[in-house]
Amino acid sequence: MRLTEEQYAAYRTDGFVTLENVFSGDEVETLLAALAQDQRMPGPHLITESDGTTLRAIYASHRRHPLFARLVRSDRLLGPARQIAGPDLYVHQMKINAKQAFGGERWAWHQDYIVWRDADGMPSANQVNVALFLDDVTEFNGPVTFLRGSHRLGTLERPNVTVGDGAGHIDPDDYALTPAELADLVKQHGMASPKGARGGVLLFSPQIVHGSGTNISPFARRLLILTYNPVHEAPRPAGEPRPEYLVGRSRTPLVPTAEPLDQP
Repeated sequence: MRLTEEQYAAYRTDGFVTLENVFSGDEVETLLAALAQDQRMPGPHLITESDGTTLRAIYASHRRHPLFARLVRSDRLLGPARQIAGPDLYVHQMKINAKQAFGGERWAWHQDYIVWRDADGMPSANQVNVALFLDDVTEFNGPVTFLRGSHRLGTLERPNVTVGDGAGHIDPDDYALTPAELADLVKQHGMASPKGARGGVLLFSPQIVHGSGTNISPFARRLLILTYNPVHEAPRPAGEPRPEYLVGRSRTPLVPTAEPLDQP
């Protein structure tokens, strides 16, 4: 699968692009069943909301469940990612952000690359984020909101950052923009919230400013996000790397597969 010229241009100009009907309803149901299995496995890969019990995020399902291992190699995701980031890619990070009905706490306004630079020693911002809608995304259930074109500003440095919580998870609050910064950027770039049916795919730059609000609807909003990074730009931190559940250790280039996900 490849982006059209128009889609590729939109990504470069706006910092994001949405693709509709990339995966079927049956394939998404299969993924949700696999996610339910993975959620039952205890460990540090499970991140909860402030109540200590509600799931907020789950990391690296592709390292524990074979269906997600197939997903990260799907040509429908890896094909567009290779157009943007280069032919030889590995998964630097995989996570599923979950916003439960009538809840789902916000994610602060931030950029992604600066976090990976500081925490993982990522040398440059040549990654691409590829997100799969596991639920219908509406204006009511906490869609990701972007500042259109803000990726062209480069890295917005953050003062006095404390990286991580000691267990590997880094909350965007640690890298959040101030209200004054955000107000100024919104005047320049405006705000856009891509929405669509489950099975759609959203590609976005690691340097675009983004965040999300709470889910005020009775419908869940789960977003599976893969970060593909060029193999030759894999970070090599001087100190201890983040836990394996967050950072992929294998630097072997992924080979695309055209297998449907709802087939055994």
